[in-house]
Amino acid sequence: MISTIKRPFQKFLAPETQIVKHGKWYSIAPLSILAIGALLIILGIFIAPVGINLGLDFTGGRIIQVTGITDQNYAQTREVVQDVLRDQLGRSTANRVFFQREESDLGGMALTARYPEPRGNQEEIDYTNNNIRTEIETRLRDIGINVVVEEADAISGTASRERMLNVFMAIGAALVFTLLYMVFRFKITSGVAAIIGLFHDVMIMLAFVVLFRIQVNFIFVAAVITVVAYSLNNTLVLFDRVRDKERDMTNKQTPAQMVDASIKETFWRTSVTTITTLVPVIILTIFGVPLIREFALPIIFGLLAGTYSTIFVTSSLYVRFENAKIESNKRKK
Repeated sequence: MISTIKRPFQKFLAPETQIVKHGKWYSIAPLSILAIGALLIILGIFIAPVGINLGLDFTGGRIIQVTGITDQNYAQTREVVQDVLRDQLGRSTANRVFFQREESDLGGMALTARYPEPRGNQEEIDYTNNNIRTEIETRLRDIGINVVVEEADAISGTASRERMLNVFMAIGAALVFTLLYMVFRFKITSGVAAIIGLFHDVMIMLAFVVLFRIQVNFIFVAAVITVVAYSLNNTLVLFDRVRDKERDMTNKQTPAQMVDASIKETFWRTSVTTITTLVPVIILTIFGVPLIREFALPIIFGLLAGTYSTIFVTSSLYVRFENAKIESNKRKK
């Protein structure tokens, strides 16, 4: 069984196979994914259904939930809700409404609508929100659909901006300390390569999240931290093996040869770690509630991106940096 699994990788893991030499070809896939994600983000500035689906944690606003609907009248209910929000908030604001269909705790279907905070002072904001809920119930009952409209959550714009700033500061500090740790434990070239690899993983996660319209909120931030930890661990294992080879005074291999050998030696360890982590996460994605899926799906994307970057991206960058340093030292002499 094990030999059957290993057979497709025999050529890749053969001693004569050169991996980092073809680093530019391995960058085509992630660059394509990042380009698609960037295009969707840019389009999202002008077209509401695409782009980054920022949650209330970062945008502020209100969430209302309409319960008591069925599969048959779901589409009609959504249309009414959209019309009411357009009338109360204006067309440009209403175009930024995010709808989600889910099972209701009370039975039947539920429609969740997230919309930006109305403008004005607190009294005007509360008045508009009350009007929205009352108008939705009234219009739906007029066409024979009896529902309950409740406010599920609300976050002010000021609080959301403070949260976003804190998140960016925390991520920036984490990257700085990661770089310092990598430099202290290894050297500057491995530290910079590792940081770029981690940035690659987070950007790939974000690209897929944008593509699948998954909410970017604190749950996503938790998923990013989880993936960064796994990816950094895989990178540390690889560079630790490279360092052992560099310390061996009898080793006359070039940086590319040492990294190639280290990748092959750690390949199964990295792959097994990723697979054993992916299995429960995939199960959670399939059988979990929507909140769990928002956490699990980005982790799946990030774990795959992290494994790919450790083997192909980070390693290739490290060899490029090492070769550049060697050439620089030769010119100085």
